[in-house]
This record gives sequence, structure tokens and C-alpha cells, in this order.
Amino acid sequence: MYHRPTTKMTRRAVLGAGLFIGSSLILKGCQNATDSVSSTQELIVTTYGGSWEEGHRRELASSFTKAHNANVRVISEPGLEAVAKVIAARTSPPYDVILIPEGPMFTAQAEGVLQEFPQDASQNYASILPQYRNQGLAPMVASQVLGIAYNPERIKNPPRSLLELWHSEYRDRVGIPSLESGLGTTFFVELARLEGGSENDAEGAFRKLTQLRPNLAAVAPNPGSLATLLQQGEIDIAPHWFDYVSGIRSKGASVEWVAPTEELASSSSSLQIVRNSGATELAAAYIDTALSLEVQSAMAQPPYNFVPTHQDAPIPEELAQKLGKSPSDRLDEVVFIPDWQAINPNRSAWIERFDREVKI
Repeated sequence: MYHRPTTKMTRRAVLGAGLFIGSSLILKGCQNATDSVSSTQELIVTTYGGSWEEGHRRELASSFTKAHNANVRVISEPGLEAVAKVIAARTSPPYDVILIPEGPMFTAQAEGVLQEFPQDASQNYASILPQYRNQGLAPMVASQVLGIAYNPERIKNPPRSLLELWHSEYRDRVGIPSLESGLGTTFFVELARLEGGSENDAEGAFRKLTQLRPNLAAVAPNPGSLATLLQQGEIDIAPHWFDYVSGIRSKGASVEWVAPTEELASSSSSLQIVRNSGATELAAAYIDTALSLEVQSAMAQPPYNFVPTHQDAPIPEELAQKLGKSPSDRLDEVVFIPDWQAINPNRSAWIERFDREVKI
């Protein structure tokens, strides 16, 4: 958005001040910027917490401000909440760019609150792997892979399959994510597939989850809460993203991650331009920076460890080792990407049923 000095706060400025005091960071644009935009411009963008926020502040926002004479305000905001806010204030949205997973992306697109991405003008779009491209919208900027997190001090024999969560030795020791999170829905769809179902046939997943109840110690609302339960010893084993577990382990948490013998399930996220933001060109440039080889390669390194979508960026070295691959290998053959356009019509009913039949 374009913010010039004024004595009157706009509706958007009031919203930003009321919701995000203490959670934002303004990065000054460099003096030798290549763009001719006004130095008073400010781009307001969202990201997720944890490694996403750290990486987007240090790698993406800083790289962007080296090339553009603009301020960037980075807000930590879950994807679903970001979408809800831009839908509620569609004529004067609180953000210019939002980071959202696949499910909310399709919802926001259907609601008409996302601006098309200028693919032909992008310097990096052609280098994004085809499976991560979106018709009309910006492509995915990073992918996460689902595996098994566990406490190595309490579990000496690393699990190899997601179905081991049902073993009797894990009674009252298992944590799972709620279906309201992308992690939870990805795990749920993968479980449906393991039981012979699909995004449109989840009966096997529900049946299997009800059988898990004796082993369940907690149902966490989001990946961060699930990780906290592992760190505090409230649970010993849980399905979780590789990047998240790797990140908290690097900060001293006693937790390990293993790739299951089943095909890896993944979830990807994209940065999208918000319609009516008023800073479309600047927002597109910010997203294009996120797609660059420089930023994608940096985000694939510790402590972030995201799977890049750029064809020439390496996959995280630690993940490559766990999969018996090299960082230059692609993961196409071992990764299952859920069909979120099939998931979205079912998800509300799944959440309601999950809360009634599974949640403890």
C-alpha cells in the first residue's frame, strides 16, 4: 500500500495498528534502489510464524529492499485468518500480499479477493517447476513434507510408518493435529489414502482415527502447538512437517523426524497479491523476489529447510540425507500432493465430524 504522511489515519491504518502492534517489522528501502517508486511506499505482507517468519524477514524482505525503494511490514498471520480478513475488508484490505496454503488459496480465488499474477512479466516464473504453478495466480513458493516426529529420549527405535502410531506401545503418547490446520488435513487425507480412500472417500480415515483414541494424548490446533507438546514431554510421537521439526531441533529441542515408508505427503504455500491493495506492481515484485533462485536457495538451508519450488534450487541437505538422495534431486517421484480443490468442499463437514468423533 502507499502510505504518505498524514494527520488522519485511514481505516486500514487503524486496523493495522489495532491488530499488529509489536508483531511487525519495517525494513527501510536501500538508497541505491533500482525502482523509481516513492520512498514513502509501504508494502504490508503476511507470513506464518516460526521458520516462515524468520526466513521471510531475513531472506525475502531484506533481499526485496535491496532492489526496491520501499518499506516492508511483515505480519505473522495464519493463512486462514489472512483470507478471512481480506474477504471481510475486500474493498480496503489490510494486506497487499498474503502467504496462504493451497486450500485457502482456492477459497480466496473463488471469493474474488486475489489479483492475477503477471506471469509474463515475472523474471522467475518460468523457472518454477510445473507442479507448483497456478493458473492465473502466483505459483507456490515452498513445499513442506509430512513425516513422523518423535522424542528420541523416550523412543529408542525410530518409527517407519505413520500406521505405527496405532501400536499399543504408544498408548497415551500420541499427538495429532486438528483438521483445522493444513498439517491436520494433509495427515487426514494421507490416512484416507492408506486405508484405500481418497479426498472424496474419507470413511477409512475416520474409522482409523476412532481406533487411535486409546493412544491419543492430545489433539493440537496447529503445528506450533503440536511441537510444543513434544518439547514439553506431553506427547512422544506425532505426524509433523520436516522443516518445522528440523527448526526446533536446531534450537535445542529433543525431537527427531523420520520419513515414513509410505509415499511422502506434502503441502505447499503461495504468496498472492490481494485485490484492491493499491500496490499491485510492488506486490508482484515482492512475490517475484520470493521465487528467485537466491531466496529459494536460502530458504532451503537451515534453520528454514523448506523444499523449494524453483527448478535449480537444492532441496534441504538434511532431508536429502534422510531420503537417500542428493540435494540436487527432485522429490517428484516420492511426494503425493493432495487435491485441495476436492478437499475444500468436504473440509467443513470433516472438521465437524472430527471434533465430534475424534477430538479429546
